[in-house]
Amino acid sequence: MTISLSQQRTEALKAALYKMESTTKAAYRCADQLAGRAGQLDSLTSPASDSSTMLSRANVNLGATLILMREAREKFDTASDCEPAIERLHKGVLSYEDRLNRNKVNNNSNAANQSAVLKQSRINLTEQDVYAAADSMEILRDAYRYFSQRSTWRATPGTISNLERLYKMGEDSMCMLVTLHLKAAGQGARPQRNKPAISPAVETAVQARERLNKALQNRDLLKSIGEYDEYQPLEARPIREMRAIFECLGSYGYGLGPAPRREPSGLVAIFGLQPQHISRTEKVGSGCYNKLTKIELKLGFPQLDAYGMARRSRASNSLEAYYRRLKRERKERSDKKGGVSSDNKKKVDDTFFVITTEEANSAARDAVRCLEHAMVIIAGEKNIYRTIVTPTMKKDDDGDEDDDDEQELSPFHKKACVAAYSYVVGSVVDRALDIIETVFLKEGGIGQTSGSSKDGSTSASTLSIAEAHAAAAAGLRMLDGVRMLGPSLAKLCEMSVGDQKTESNTSIAAVLCIAIHRTTVKNAARTLENLAKAIQDDPAKGKLNRPPNASVSSVSRDVVHAIRAISPFVSAYKSVSKRRALPWDPNMGEDAGEMDSFVRYLVMRLLNNLKGKAIEYTQDGKEDSQNKAHIFMINNAFYLLEELGNNEPDVLQPADSDYYRISGSWFNDKMNKMMESEKKKYLEDWEALNVHLTAVDNNELEFLKHDSKTLSHESGRLIKQRFSGFNESFERTYQLHKNLCIIDPRLRLSLQQDVTAVFVPRYRRFFEKYTRVKFSKKHQGEYAKFTPERIEEMMGEIFVDP
Repeated sequence: MTISLSQQRTEALKAALYKMESTTKAAYRCADQLAGRAGQLDSLTSPASDSSTMLSRANVNLGATLILMREAREKFDTASDCEPAIERLHKGVLSYEDRLNRNKVNNNSNAANQSAVLKQSRINLTEQDVYAAADSMEILRDAYRYFSQRSTWRATPGTISNLERLYKMGEDSMCMLVTLHLKAAGQGARPQRNKPAISPAVETAVQARERLNKALQNRDLLKSIGEYDEYQPLEARPIREMRAIFECLGSYGYGLGPAPRREPSGLVAIFGLQPQHISRTEKVGSGCYNKLTKIELKLGFPQLDAYGMARRSRASNSLEAYYRRLKRERKERSDKKGGVSSDNKKKVDDTFFVITTEEANSAARDAVRCLEHAMVIIAGEKNIYRTIVTPTMKKDDDGDEDDDDEQELSPFHKKACVAAYSYVVGSVVDRALDIIETVFLKEGGIGQTSGSSKDGSTSASTLSIAEAHAAAAAGLRMLDGVRMLGPSLAKLCEMSVGDQKTESNTSIAAVLCIAIHRTTVKNAARTLENLAKAIQDDPAKGKLNRPPNASVSSVSRDVVHAIRAISPFVSAYKSVSKRRALPWDPNMGEDAGEMDSFVRYLVMRLLNNLKGKAIEYTQDGKEDSQNKAHIFMINNAFYLLEELGNNEPDVLQPADSDYYRISGSWFNDKMNKMMESEKKKYLEDWEALNVHLTAVDNNELEFLKHDSKTLSHESGRLIKQRFSGFNESFERTYQLHKNLCIIDPRLRLSLQQDVTAVFVPRYRRFFEKYTRVKFSKKHQGEYAKFTPERIEEMMGEIFVDP
């Protein structure tokens, strides 16, 4: 039973396996059928799927095309959309310009007709119009970039041309508005409210130096100099409008193209200059020193060009008006005093030859006042620059723009901003430099020669000593002002570019500041050289210019005045000697000499001049010629010693030039030695009287036998000859000397005593000895007519006052 059950189970298992095999075969057959049917279905559905994919892609492309067409349509409409705002700005600016012009022009018929024509199209420009135009300019710039990237479109060239036309109109209108606002704003200075204690019109050189020294110690220097204060003349609305314009135009440069990547030529003309290459290119007095300050500004950025040209005109005109006012006031003062102003002087070969101390000093004072006023104007212009231009420069420095904008910013924008400022203030420095050099030429006479011509004659165009020392003092006064104010002026003109390539001291304004000092030093040196040459050559009449009475020569007086005039300017002279090799001081730098070396040179030139005049006395052929020569030298030496000698070397000298004394012992020694030498030569003429006062040998004296006090005829004749010779020589000498001029009572008394000491003691002994005897029977009184007392009395009457 067990076997049968196992068989049954085995049979059942076989039957199940068979059934499973048959079922599997049937499933395979069904699967094959399904696979075949799936292949048929797949062959039927694949084309529909591809079409559906293509339709989806076409739908996406159509949407993108619609967006592109909509954007292109908007860009094509940009010109027509922006044109009204830009045209309104353009017409508004023209109306604003017309309104400003009508305020300057008298109301005549032509102006009225023009106003009537423009009245119909006049537009009152509002601040919102400017903002709208600025927004339109940004839109035009975006549209230009859009079409530049689609240059293959047929409509692109025409559209770009239209965009450029509108942008140019807006750019020109904005720049014109900037120009009108900046010109209408006025000068950047206004009169001070608190007037100075001493009027600048009558300020002396010492007072001016003290005032400037105090000003330099004051932190707010500009409030301590000049007669004006710096001033910001712009109102709020023009400031907002101009800031909007500067931010709109930014650093994109001219046109709609990419920002310039190559440095504009105008920047090269403003920067990279060397002081030694800057010299005068225009005529003196023309209102301009170098033509670089008159060039048309082309910095590559229209708004900066407009700013620079507008403020240059206004700033330079401001200094010009101030200078003309000073000239007018100086002329009025001169006319009241009956003088002749420099504008009305006669000319010889286009050169002024009448120079007075007062006129030269006034002109130098006014030149320094102009320099002070120039500093105030520059400070005002710096204030305007910081108000208008500086805020737009911060956009370049912040670096918070997106990449696209960053790529369009010009690397030269900040440099152009600084160049525009330098151009504006450089014109002021240039005008100040021309004013200073004009004073040197007209009142300083540096265009004239000093001394006599080759043939010994003196032409009208040469400088006298008085003119030369007036010019030298004026030149040193101007140099004193330039020396003290120059560093502050340069600092006002300085503006850093910050690109680590451009040096701020190479801008036109910076090099002109250096040129002011260099030119003033050079011209001051020429005035000093002219003074020395004038003293040496004495242009008035050369060696013939000598007083008939042998008193003090005008040359000596002029030299004393000259030394006193230049003596206060010790620091200014040092500025000259350190930078210029002078005929009397070839050393430069720290080895250069002080004022004392120049004074010594002048004194030596004077002494040579006086010796030449003394020689001319001896060539007159008169009996008193030699005596006049000696008295002339004594008088002049005494005068110089009294006026310039320092009798108290340990006492501090007053600052006033009228009390100036030469501190070195060399001067007193030189004058005293010369006086003693000339006095010794002069007394030799009186010593000749002693020849007649020799004693008669006792062996030659023979008395009468009947009278022991009466000499014989032969012995008496010996004494008569001596008395007669003395009387004749004394009378002749006395007549020659009694009318000689001695300039000072003390010198006169001293010289009278010296003359008396030469022969009177000997004459007294001779007189007392031989008048005790009778050497003439009838005429002894005629021979002994001059008693010693009478001689001394006559010696007290010798010499006359000047």
